[in-house]
Amino acid sequence: MTGCPATPDQAASAGASSTSTGVETAGGASTDIATTDIATTDIATTDIATSGATTDMTGDPPCTDPAVCPPVCDTLLQDCPAGHKCAGVKPGLDAPYVGTACVPDNAGVGSEPGSICITGADGSDTCGPTSMCVQFGSGEGACVPFCVGEPAAPGCADAQLVCARTDRDWPVYGCVPTCDPLAYDCPDLDFGAKAMVCQPAAVGFGCVLRGDLDGRAPGEPCVNHRDCTAAALCAAPEAVPGCAGERGCCTQYCDLTLPGPCAPGQACAAYYEPGAAPPEHADVGVCAAP
Repeated sequence: MTGCPATPDQAASAGASSTSTGVETAGGASTDIATTDIATTDIATTDIATSGATTDMTGDPPCTDPAVCPPVCDTLLQDCPAGHKCAGVKPGLDAPYVGTACVPDNAGVGSEPGSICITGADGSDTCGPTSMCVQFGSGEGACVPFCVGEPAAPGCADAQLVCARTDRDWPVYGCVPTCDPLAYDCPDLDFGAKAMVCQPAAVGFGCVLRGDLDGRAPGEPCVNHRDCTAAALCAAPEAVPGCAGERGCCTQYCDLTLPGPCAPGQACAAYYEPGAAPPEHADVGVCAAP
């Protein structure tokens, strides 16, 4: 296939799709409710990428399908050449990520994590080496710290943050504030709309910037957890009766001790496997088809 520099063997070794129907988390843990995850790759690039997708020298369009072409780089592994960082490529405010790219790391001049930033369509931004710019509803963005550690157990340099994988297809991770999906305590109330979603993370749940204030309601199609409204996640199609999304539909969290009204054809099911729930999230469930 043109537009893809990797050989079939390279593409196969870059990370196969998970076959489970588990909730997508940064650390690979899952339950039997939500959408599958795409495994991360450890294949590093040897050149400086100027777009988030792989390409070749024939002038063909970039390859934006991670099942065919491996990502240019991994934001967790940070496998770019010296002086560069791996960042996600999101061409527009309402557009999905289309890949990853090695971009200048702005060492000595970039903004610190938590700062307001701007980002380009090629993934370049004004953040320093330890973070990437993630857009939110106004068109600006915030410098979100990169996760650190091994892919099986990613963490954050700041112990008050948790690592969350923010894109199902591409290896884009960020260190975000923790949250309670039942209380919905993400710090976005001043926006007048829900700018964040409380989504599954490597440990517990984390507040992830949606990048689009028009979150999808329970029952509507989704690809990533951040597509949904604040107190919901993206579940596998079979978990949501009447789901028209090929890759999933949004469904809301529910309290196992005080089951709230789920949509017709759904019941409150435990988010965690038996015995796996941390004490602070023992009551977390999701509305799913029995």
